[in-house]
Amino acid sequence: MNARMFVSPLAALLAVLGLASQALAQPVPIDVKSIVTYVFRPQTDGSITDEFVPNGTGFFVGVANPDKSKDQAFLYLVTAKHVLTMEDQKTLYKAVALRLNTKDGKSELVYLPVVNEPAKRNVFLHSDPSVDLAVIPVKVDQARYDFKWLPDDAITSKADVSARRIAEGSEVFFTGLFSHYLGNEKNYPIVRFGRVALMTEERINWINGLKVQIYLIESASYGGNSGSPVFFYLGPDRGDGGLVVGARELRLAGVMQGTFNDVQPVVVVETRQTLVSKSSNGIAAVVPAYKLREILFNAELKTLRGF
Repeated sequence: MNARMFVSPLAALLAVLGLASQALAQPVPIDVKSIVTYVFRPQTDGSITDEFVPNGTGFFVGVANPDKSKDQAFLYLVTAKHVLTMEDQKTLYKAVALRLNTKDGKSELVYLPVVNEPAKRNVFLHSDPSVDLAVIPVKVDQARYDFKWLPDDAITSKADVSARRIAEGSEVFFTGLFSHYLGNEKNYPIVRFGRVALMTEERINWINGLKVQIYLIESASYGGNSGSPVFFYLGPDRGDGGLVVGARELRLAGVMQGTFNDVQPVVVVETRQTLVSKSSNGIAAVVPAYKLREILFNAELKTLRGF
């Protein structure tokens, strides 16, 4: 799997974005699951002969050439940075493998080196190290593998959040690896639903005192979901209490970072400590999509693409 490769844009997925619906309850467009791949980590040294095991989710994004006369998009794998990171939470694996569905209804593991050395880099991270995102330019054989990608104009910007009146209560869903059932012959991503629980300009306390810029959604996330694409699924009701007449709109909200667990007491009342629960509290953290835009459209990647 080579980096920096032009591919044709996918008209089918663009059509999905124009899906019309007036219903408040609407099944998700099934093609959305086709942008998802499973990321496997190495067991030992990360060589091509190593054994790889499931570790998280990734998905494909295509950045289109703004010159509309050229039918081109530049393909990237997007995932959470920690999906590519060893247990020390600092060192990237030397390689991962992607489990891709094949055209004949099966799947294959495809070896993908991960290189972060300046002269040879193929993994691109955010300039803010607290942002849990990683982007890798990839080439995938469209004749062999059954996949789609998300066009870059579906990635929500900060301005989009305001313009589309997205707020607490807006519908969301995400799709990714379900660790209890990957699919025996091919990938079968699970879909989970919820609503935006909190959007704030403040950074939120995360693991080990790290403060991060994230959205909170009312939806449980478990092992394997990290790196999943999270979507706003905007119907007629909007965050300011108003209504919009027209199509239900599908936009990338961000990338799944993980779940909040009740592993520490929240308050201490007098001398009695609050009981601690180790179960999921039903709230998940999402890296905002505009952080992904900041990577995809930074100077380095624009230079590599040539646009």
